[in-house]
Amino acid sequence: MSDVAALAGVSVQSVSNFTNGRFARLSDDTCRRIEDAIRELGYQVNNSARGLRSSRTNTIGFLVLDDSLRFVADPLTALYLAGIADSARDHGYSVLVHAAAHTGDHSEFIRPISENRVDAVCVLLSGARTLRRDVLRRLDLSGIEHVVFDEVAVTKTSPRAHVVRADQAGGASALVDHLVAVGHRRIAFIAARTPWAVVEQRYDAYRRALRRHGLDHDPEICLFEAGWEPTGAESMVRTLLEHETPPTAVMCGSDLLAIGAIDAARSLGRRVPDDLAVCGFDDFDVSAHVSPALTTVSVPAWEMGRVAATTLIGVLDGTIVEPTTTTLPTALQVRRSA
Repeated sequence: MSDVAALAGVSVQSVSNFTNGRFARLSDDTCRRIEDAIRELGYQVNNSARGLRSSRTNTIGFLVLDDSLRFVADPLTALYLAGIADSARDHGYSVLVHAAAHTGDHSEFIRPISENRVDAVCVLLSGARTLRRDVLRRLDLSGIEHVVFDEVAVTKTSPRAHVVRADQAGGASALVDHLVAVGHRRIAFIAARTPWAVVEQRYDAYRRALRRHGLDHDPEICLFEAGWEPTGAESMVRTLLEHETPPTAVMCGSDLLAIGAIDAARSLGRRVPDDLAVCGFDDFDVSAHVSPALTTVSVPAWEMGRVAATTLIGVLDGTIVEPTTTTLPTALQVRRSA
């Protein structure tokens, strides 16, 4: 590092800032000179040696509390992870992915922390609110710096948690407004059976929006009976359409369930959107390309992952000292399905 500093004509601290991704502290000219010197000398950072000196691993954890064996196959989870990994790469960090199932003992969930394998963690939780609150309490007690995705209620008692969330309620409210504007008065809601913070917020906003429009909330057409995969929608759509007063529209807790709902409606002889309007939530890449194209709410999950990792790196570097909450906007995407 001293050789690089001498060749570039800068301080060793400037080289350290550069190799640790603290580019905001350096001018563009300084960055260019350091980069040229590194290239000329063939210098490579020894992360293992640096970790021994600093007691740092230069690793960010992505801890997921999810009973599903295919948790990374969930596109929303994958997008969070992609954003985390992108920011981590930019700043010279690695990412450790670790998942645990719902249990009363959270030792498995925090194992990468207790084994000192990570410097800080991004956390995605599912399960009952009491369970999620207990996990956050355990994280607070551990002393690890952590960012939590999309939680609202359970972080109120977690003084150390940083929060990165999307405006889930605003998106759900916009969906109901759109459905009412095009003539729907009986609107169903379906989602996975496992509690997730995002679904809780979407469902609460759906009920508030119904009240705002003077519409009844009917629990019989609000179903939470499946996983997040498209096949989970089939039985719920069948139940809705067999109701004595079936809905004319259905809001789904995610785009994957909405795609499954479109397929299920067709198999039951219904046309989408003529007989049943279908809306999703998340706006995955495939959602604009199904037939009919899916009306949904776009959620900036990749950007949320980047913000989460960047926040943690700022905390580790000392540039962020107080817990933060970042809320990113969502946007209604009106297409042919509703």
